[in-house]
Amino acid sequence: MRAGTTNEKGRCAGIFHLIVRILTLPPIVIGITVLLMYAPAKLMTLRELLLCELFLLLIPMAAYPIREIFRIGKDRRKGQRSTALVCSAIGYLCGFLWSMLTPCSWLVHILFLSYVISIAALLILNAVFRLHASGHACSTTAPVFLLTWKLHPLFIIPSGLLIAAVYRSSLKLSRHTLPQLQSACLWYFIADLRTRLTVMQPDN
Repeated sequence: MRAGTTNEKGRCAGIFHLIVRILTLPPIVIGITVLLMYAPAKLMTLRELLLCELFLLLIPMAAYPIREIFRIGKDRRKGQRSTALVCSAIGYLCGFLWSMLTPCSWLVHILFLSYVISIAALLILNAVFRLHASGHACSTTAPVFLLTWKLHPLFIIPSGLLIAAVYRSSLKLSRHTLPQLQSACLWYFIADLRTRLTVMQPDN
């Protein structure tokens, strides 16, 4: 009886952590963040909002139905991960080119340049050095910077809870180790710093 109860609790905990990972998928988190940049703060135009949602939310999220339709990868989870990485890279690169070739706000330039640098670093780390750094952790780090930098310092509290939830669910589901999560966040820190040094513009 006790063993059955323990197994049931374990299954419930696993389902809970899986739900957390789904709700904190990078496209969803950054999609909400960009909406907050537009709605209360008016830091971008409606055109910029819609195109940011296309490149940062819709194209990366397309990875999941694409994987299921074309059965990419023998292992479902690995197929989802590789397809998500490719779709994210396509979305980020297209958004970066759009932000460079058309008049955009400084925030949009910062956003796409930092994402392009971070996704390039992840591709090198994972494909060349086989470090398996977490794209999930890397991409959900961006909202922490954007929300606390452009909206209000107190956004560090929910943002910190978001990162903690991503870490905990990843560790509990054995998706990544702690060094893999930390290295991913570190690479976004470096990408963000490099971007701000490159795009020299007075803060709003």
